[in-house]
Amino acid sequence: MLGFKYTLNGIEHNTVDHKLIRTRLYARVLQVNGPSNLAALFPFLKEKLDIALRSELLNGQASSNGFTLPVAQTARRLASKLMALVFYGELLATDETFSNALLRYPRDMIKCMAAFQLTPSFLSPTVHSVLTKRGEAMRTILGRLRTIMKAGREEWDEPESTKEVAFPTQAETLAMTDDSDYWNPDLLSQSLLGIWFAASHQPWMFLDFVLLELCARKNYQRALQQELGPESFIKETIRLNPLDKFAIRRKALESYTFSDGFPSVSKGGIVCVSAYDLMHNLNYYPRPDDFDGSRFVPKATEQQSKFTEVSDKFPVWGYGSLACPGRFYASLIMKLIISQILLTYNVSLENEKARTKWYWESFTMPYESTRIVLRERCRS
Repeated sequence: MLGFKYTLNGIEHNTVDHKLIRTRLYARVLQVNGPSNLAALFPFLKEKLDIALRSELLNGQASSNGFTLPVAQTARRLASKLMALVFYGELLATDETFSNALLRYPRDMIKCMAAFQLTPSFLSPTVHSVLTKRGEAMRTILGRLRTIMKAGREEWDEPESTKEVAFPTQAETLAMTDDSDYWNPDLLSQSLLGIWFAASHQPWMFLDFVLLELCARKNYQRALQQELGPESFIKETIRLNPLDKFAIRRKALESYTFSDGFPSVSKGGIVCVSAYDLMHNLNYYPRPDDFDGSRFVPKATEQQSKFTEVSDKFPVWGYGSLACPGRFYASLIMKLIISQILLTYNVSLENEKARTKWYWESFTMPYESTRIVLRERCRS
């Protein structure tokens, strides 16, 4: 569906060959080393957000109530800039050409995904070339990453404080310690590009949905401003606004029949579960169609239900061993952006009647035209 042969420069992802080696590297970079480095990166993320938010406001439109910003584009840029710092370090994250390519690449992927479903497969190379300007963003990202992965790593003048925790350094170091000769700079670069797509499209969309819910629910906005702890509000927003109504999609690499004999999935078939039904189950969610921003606030004897929690009751992140490893980064970046905005501003829709979301197949998509107003808070 995504046409990785073209959109990921020919990377092999549908084979079982070397699957364990790939999975091991991804897990160690994303689930073991990565989350443990987030605390060290927090000051850099905070500084990056301050700069990025000021830039958005400078480019916004002044109004009698404050500044108006296009919510989808603002969320996309803020999330992308912070994710880029986590992934690739300060220098690449602030390089305008590279950061623009990072911003553009996921959109190229989505356009190709839609087009490939409507055109014959023999036209895929041409379709990809036209929609992506011959893979311009992809080639820009891969070119920079290959340079770092090869001899250029020693000349990469990224500050040591962020260089050692950046994904290119971690991936190359771990690949060198692997007994296999599977990894090489080109394959590592392709893999990091694939991880970027997987990790970059959800945070900004979730952030968009949360900002829209805050605009619609001023009582929760005030409550969060008084005591910033947005965990439950974010989780409830995503429960009612999942990016995809289906979850845990899996492609059968071989024909497969479940243990009870049904269903039988042919090779190449896709199976999934209904995230919508699971997150509207009356047994787990009383009044499932009602928004309750405190739904996930724990009682005195309970632990906090985390947004990053993997559960069959909340399958947004997938399930089991293949649950989304990027959820920790997405959660931190979303909370950081939301907290920073609410500390300083009240948010509202520029047009209360504006359309905010549209739907394509099972996906919920933000409108690019929707604008929000950021009005500086009056503090006594």
